[in-house]
Amino acid sequence: MFSNFKERFISAIVPDLPPLPGTGERSGSSGGGHHNSHGGRSRFGGGQPMPDKFPYARPPFLQLLTPDELRASADHNVRPIIVPRDINLLPWGTGYAECVNSGKSEWNEDQGAFCRQVLSDPEHKHPDLPYTYFGIFDGHAGYGAALAASHQFHHILHEKLVDCLELLLPRDSESPAGGAEGGKLNPTFPHPIYFQRRVTKDELIIGALESAFFNMDSLIAQDSDRYRDAGGCTACVSLFIDGKMYVANAGDSRAVLCQRKATVKRNLKEQEAEAGIEPDPLEANCYPVPFSADHTPETERERLLNVARLKPHLMGNQYVAMEYAKRPHIKDMGQRILCRQGTMRGWTYKTLTRDDLRIPVVNGEGKRSRLLGTLGVTRGFGDHELLAINTGIQIKPFLTPHPDVRQRDLTQVVSIPDEDNRDGDYGVLVMATDGLWDVSENDAVARTVFQTLSKYPTEKHRYTMVAQELVARARGKINDSGHWRLADSKAAATVDDISVIVIPVGQYYKEHVEWTQNYKRDLEAKRRQAQANMAQEAVNVLNGVITEEAHVVEEEEEGEVVVHEVAKTTPKTSPQPKKSEQKLEKAPEPEEELAPSLERVQLEDTATASSEPPAAEQEKDNDSNKDATTPRQQQAKGRKGKGKH
Repeated sequence: MFSNFKERFISAIVPDLPPLPGTGERSGSSGGGHHNSHGGRSRFGGGQPMPDKFPYARPPFLQLLTPDELRASADHNVRPIIVPRDINLLPWGTGYAECVNSGKSEWNEDQGAFCRQVLSDPEHKHPDLPYTYFGIFDGHAGYGAALAASHQFHHILHEKLVDCLELLLPRDSESPAGGAEGGKLNPTFPHPIYFQRRVTKDELIIGALESAFFNMDSLIAQDSDRYRDAGGCTACVSLFIDGKMYVANAGDSRAVLCQRKATVKRNLKEQEAEAGIEPDPLEANCYPVPFSADHTPETERERLLNVARLKPHLMGNQYVAMEYAKRPHIKDMGQRILCRQGTMRGWTYKTLTRDDLRIPVVNGEGKRSRLLGTLGVTRGFGDHELLAINTGIQIKPFLTPHPDVRQRDLTQVVSIPDEDNRDGDYGVLVMATDGLWDVSENDAVARTVFQTLSKYPTEKHRYTMVAQELVARARGKINDSGHWRLADSKAAATVDDISVIVIPVGQYYKEHVEWTQNYKRDLEAKRRQAQANMAQEAVNVLNGVITEEAHVVEEEEEGEVVVHEVAKTTPKTSPQPKKSEQKLEKAPEPEEELAPSLERVQLEDTATASSEPPAAEQEKDNDSNKDATTPRQQQAKGRKGKGKH
């Protein structure tokens, strides 16, 4: 009742709170125990309120599209558990469920997101590398930062993965068959062997996640000049790529891998025979593996005190970078008190002075611990304009978006198919906001996961039922006094927003194995195609050489035929021979003229009297006959004359 009254009172006196979807109302929000004291600009120069960058909405895969559906999901009296209408929208049958708080804020400030993408080689030398991302964001001081992260973070992460695309895609030298190009390295980007330090794919992916967190925080800061203050949010994301699982967390949301051993199931009959009772295999065999660490002022006390000690101007003479065994009072002035400073692990005494009466940078314990007496988380996005309560000191220098990243190589998991324990061997990853973890221990969550899965062994929506059961147990039931209580212990249930994602890791690994098999088949096909292309090229080259030789022989034969044809057709159509040819044909003429002269000598010896005119006439006749012969006949006659000579 007091919370509802306080929110209505804040709504009445603070006109710059975000508008409700579809209405002109505004709502205050302090979110999850985090104080709402943002002191940044909320209006344009002309007095108009700054707009939200994204209108309020629930995750798209819930398909709550109308204002009425949004209002029904935010009913604080009923706190309905919302699950996806179409479970096929999430991959691998992943489960999701959420419910709104009991009145802390008007709207559910949690946001969930997922994205399936592919890293493609622009040169098409490598197969596409698919990956899947899930994110869960818990907003405080408004829903703006969580909403912005759910819309934009996966785009930033994709850009970071594309930056190192050349080193993430399978290299030709790494392929089992030597690659389609015989293990040649791509010269357009240096191979890791050329670096001064060895860089692994794990370090590249972790670096992509870390830089994406910083860029998302910077983007929220840049938007503060154009859009209304988005507040802040924690972030917990998981990335499934190349057969591995990476979890990055900044804040107090949590990711836990729930696993189960198969040994109890195998020895169940032996245990029954020995004990005489039926043991609960889930009770003794389920165990959680934390894949994130909570970042609160208590868990990060050492880092925060060290920042304050190294940069005392950030405290503005309002705070002290000390931790005391008990809270000092003015009456204790001059007395000795146990304390520790910065990175000290042990305690020491000091004399209490007036400076020690300042507010500690970190005070409180557990979930009640606060940074500068204001904020309950120490990592996440946003909070760029958040001021410490009653001091005007900015909190952001103590906050960081740097995530804690953990990984698991699923290819190293040993799973025996006969035991039918895929979920247990590979685990079920539960990602949830602090609304779940405030009232649920990791062990209890693991038991709930496998107990629910055992009730729905084959149903496709079994992981959705797990998420719904986890939310229902954390929300509890409302009693006659209007208080929400846990059903099993009657203790106070969570009053915060609850969002849960249940991811069957084994289903992802099954998909990865299929992709690997397809990749090997494609690689082998490319190798065979490359060999076939090389063989075909060799055949083409050989055929080209044979064809060229045959063409040369054919040209030579055609040349001889042309020569013979020219020789046959020369008497009819041959032109006048050249001077060089005329000299060769006239060379035998002296020998041809010698035969008539010998004949004339013989005639002169035999005939005593001969008249000169007949001899002259005969000489003219011989000359005319000689001129009438063809060049070839003259050559033949010359050869005949040589023989006679």
